[in-house]
Amino acid sequence: DRQTDRQTDRQTDRQTDIDYLKGYSILTIVLFHLISVFITKVPSYIKLASNIGGTGVHVFFFCSGYGLYLSYLRHKQTYMEFLKKRFFKIYIPYIIVVAISALLPWMHDSTDTIYAFLSHLFLFKMVVPKYESSFGTQLWFISTIIQFYLFFIPMCHFKERNEKVFLPVCFGTSILWWIFVFLLNKTDIRTWNSFFLQYIWEFALGMHMAGKNYEGNTVLIKKSHLVIGAVLGIGIQTAMALAEPKLRVFNDVPAFFGYICLSLLLYNIPVVKRLCIELSAYSYEIYLVHILIFKTGFFWLAPEKVISQIVVGTGLFFVSMIIAYGYKQFISKGKYVLQNHIGRLPMCKE
Repeated sequence: DRQTDRQTDRQTDRQTDIDYLKGYSILTIVLFHLISVFITKVPSYIKLASNIGGTGVHVFFFCSGYGLYLSYLRHKQTYMEFLKKRFFKIYIPYIIVVAISALLPWMHDSTDTIYAFLSHLFLFKMVVPKYESSFGTQLWFISTIIQFYLFFIPMCHFKERNEKVFLPVCFGTSILWWIFVFLLNKTDIRTWNSFFLQYIWEFALGMHMAGKNYEGNTVLIKKSHLVIGAVLGIGIQTAMALAEPKLRVFNDVPAFFGYICLSLLLYNIPVVKRLCIELSAYSYEIYLVHILIFKTGFFWLAPEKVISQIVVGTGLFFVSMIIAYGYKQFISKGKYVLQNHIGRLPMCKE
């Protein structure tokens, strides 16, 4: 019994770590978009430094693989059961935000708004480059994560039958995809450089770590190793991006490890840890709404001076957090209503 309790405590600690990483990732992603897109007057070196925040999407894929596989191990699901849960948890909140954005003229500048909306509704935007990031630069992520959902259950079955080669095969697949995209000169096209095979090694690593956690194993990393990993990872990522933009398709490995080492170094700062864990509870909703809030606020307030842009941006940052929290409650209540009045639909817990 004591051994079981200790194993449960370790699993709880690992889940807290994952929640922290999700919250930290969304925080840096939001700040990255705010500084790189909307606060236009800041010095170039600050914009360059903010680019590290965009690396948070790599950790999102890792955390998704971790959370989904841990849930799968606790409760095996059929392919259709899994997709039904993702439909109500991911697709419906996403389409609501896209529909609102499509009604606001400042959220798009194309003349084919209807086709753009349909590309999101029926998901063919993931193969049409001009629509991939329509209604929000961050929405490309939805295409990629849905691609992972389509292959998740087969990946679970492959992992169960080929545990020893699962991670090497996934990593090798990503390498081959990087080379393929580079040779085709498609590195600047979102539908190519953000296809799910680009990130499958990160998603698979999350699944691998979830399996280890489920078995009760713990990974301990020295602080000195985190410092080295952060410096090397971020340094190599930056050097490759500055040397040749097309090499960015290859820099996911140093970017991921540099970013995650940096985030874990900040884990022991109480205020950072608490804030990130709190944000993780509605990180997906933050990801969906923050560009909508930023673009609307900057469109109507139109601040020009750097101080006014920072003040407006800071205010909109907090507004986006509040609206995301409210949106989370709205979606949760909507699922409850569907359960009790339309039929027994799963509550979609990971």
